[in-house]
Amino acid sequence: MLSYDEVLNLNYYKKASFTGWTAGKRFLIRREVPEGGDAVFHVWVWPGPYIFDLTDDSLKTEAQFPFSNEGKRQAVDWINAQLEENE
Repeated sequence: MLSYDEVLNLNYYKKASFTGWTAGKRFLIRREVPEGGDAVFHVWVWPGPYIFDLTDDSLKTEAQFPFSNEGKRQAVDWINAQLEENE
């Protein structure tokens, strides 16, 4: 299970993405700014062992959340729900 503290602070996402592996699943959290829109967390979960770029898109589950501390908590909760669902 992923904790809120493991996911780092908002400033980290202004320069880098965060990836991880737990319970046989991989995840990616990335900050994105759509044209004319507000920044969001774009989050993916997929079965391991392959990295994001080597995994077929059909195996990835994704969601978006506001780029805020509350959005970060929602992203972590969503990732944990995906991990539990697929155990």
